[in-house]
Amino acid sequence: MRPYRSWPLTDVAFVLHVYLCCLSTYQSLAWATDADSAVHEDHNHHRLLNLQDQSHTLRDGDVGERSYEPDFAGLDRGIIGRAPEDVIALANNAPQPMNIQPGEIQYWTFPKSSLQAPYASPAFDLLLELNATTNTTRLENDLMQLAKKQDTTAATRSVWLSISVCDQPSSGEADVPPQLEVYLSRSSTNQQPDQADYDQDITIEEGYGYVNLSRVSDDIWVGVRAPQAPNGFEGTYNYELAASIDGLYTTYFHGDPNINDTQITAWDTDSNSSILSTGDITNFMSNTTVFSRWMEKDPPFNVYVHDQADLFFQSMSRSICGLRNHAKAKKSDKHMVKIGGQPKQLFYVDGLNSSTLYHAIMTLEQSSGDPTAGGGGAVWKATSFTTKSDNNCQIIYNLPFCKDVAYAVPSNPIDHPNVTELGLLYDRYTNESYQNFSKSLQQIPCDTTDSAKYSLARNCQDCDDAYRAWLCAVSIPRCEDFSASSDGKRHLLPRNIAAQKFINGSAVPNETTGNLLSPENKTTSHYGVSRNWMIDDKIQPGPYKEMLPCKDLCYHLTQSCPAALQFACPLESRGLNYSYGHHRQGEKEWYCNWPGGPNLFSAAGALGFRWWWMVGVVATVAVYVS
Repeated sequence: MRPYRSWPLTDVAFVLHVYLCCLSTYQSLAWATDADSAVHEDHNHHRLLNLQDQSHTLRDGDVGERSYEPDFAGLDRGIIGRAPEDVIALANNAPQPMNIQPGEIQYWTFPKSSLQAPYASPAFDLLLELNATTNTTRLENDLMQLAKKQDTTAATRSVWLSISVCDQPSSGEADVPPQLEVYLSRSSTNQQPDQADYDQDITIEEGYGYVNLSRVSDDIWVGVRAPQAPNGFEGTYNYELAASIDGLYTTYFHGDPNINDTQITAWDTDSNSSILSTGDITNFMSNTTVFSRWMEKDPPFNVYVHDQADLFFQSMSRSICGLRNHAKAKKSDKHMVKIGGQPKQLFYVDGLNSSTLYHAIMTLEQSSGDPTAGGGGAVWKATSFTTKSDNNCQIIYNLPFCKDVAYAVPSNPIDHPNVTELGLLYDRYTNESYQNFSKSLQQIPCDTTDSAKYSLARNCQDCDDAYRAWLCAVSIPRCEDFSASSDGKRHLLPRNIAAQKFINGSAVPNETTGNLLSPENKTTSHYGVSRNWMIDDKIQPGPYKEMLPCKDLCYHLTQSCPAALQFACPLESRGLNYSYGHHRQGEKEWYCNWPGGPNLFSAAGALGFRWWWMVGVVATVAVYVS
């Protein structure tokens, strides 16, 4: 047996010295990932950049690979650093997509090192006059909010957190699962906030939630919890969490909750499509640079449409990624047209079902995924519309001559299945009628001295514009379902009831004397046939109802043109009710047709518009199909 040999004291001291030196070096390296809060140097900068790059390549569930801290056996978390190993770091304006199982909770942190990062550039070139404080549109005010810049001199900064639900468990029924839960902590003693211990929470509604934290100077800790789904639900949640020092990465504009305050309006529908419009983008006039640049810009907004009965989709309708994943309508084409008073954007949505109530949601989205301020885009409050049922009204728009027409017209899908050709048929008919007027107007001395002009308030161009607007409205009637109820408002007039047959082959019922469908009414000029011979002769739509053109179109025509042309409007008691309608003061429902859309009128009624709004009408159109 070998005898026991003791180490000299000098050898023991040397080994202990080496061990302590190694341990001290390792501990100092581990703590470098969490620099002292009083020092603004960003020791985590290269790590966060690497993490940001990894976020584009990692797949759902790679939580362990995303952890930015090492793990060494035999050493507790007090030696490595403050953040637990299953906490994921968020970089500025870099959304993190993640799957989460029902009943699971995931933890995130927005480290204080990101607070002193440079402010990011805005995601969108919105062509705004940011110093403008008056005469701005409601949509322009929303866009200014997206472009708002932060104070670079602030000692502490605000942090915006936003979360969007992209997918969720489903049951195959109309039921929806509960929304995700989000818990926040600003204390280093609670780095994994949950439903039992948190400083504040984020309420998620219809798939979106946010919070603005002010005077932030240290790490923020976030817990995202997926509640247990009821029995019968299958699948996982998917969400995107984003943090930003620049403003909300993704924004939802809810408008005024007390009124129908939305930035998208449904102009009209037929049985399988709808045409919608934004509000006025700007109030700058057509001779300004802002107006011209908007007209030269690609249409920036998108629209998504879904059946209002689809509660599963509706529970994510404030989330851009939820809209992309589950909305019915997808963008397919876009082009420019002239319609309306100020720059707007139109949307044409096809592939819808008849007699169905839909929600339409407008968004502004970034095409690239680069970290930018507000790069997650914006969602506006939805608007509702119901498609028609009778199938003998069809939306037409983008006509060469009647550029303002964008609504449903009497149609026959069997004889005229091509919508473009149908629109050109109406447009050519109207243009031919215009030629005779144009020759008559050329006989008027327009370019002459003031003493020889027919008016010092109007000129020949005003007359031409007024005639075009009137002619398009009366030559291309606005079509409504024959089954639509007028409720005594007399703004919908039955037309062509002598045709006897609807498009589906059913017959017009015969009613007794004194009722609408009585034999004597079927022979009258205002009930028995259409407004124009061309409609009954070439299109043959069957019975329908017409929304009458606004009587102000006729009044403006007589006011704008010389008396020599002998224009006159029917009197109130002598045919006006069968030829023209009017907008009822103080009511939002549309009671007459003025090509250019319903938003030509103010809330105060017909007196709220100006006669020249039909001049220089401009808008942008994005066409969408399912």
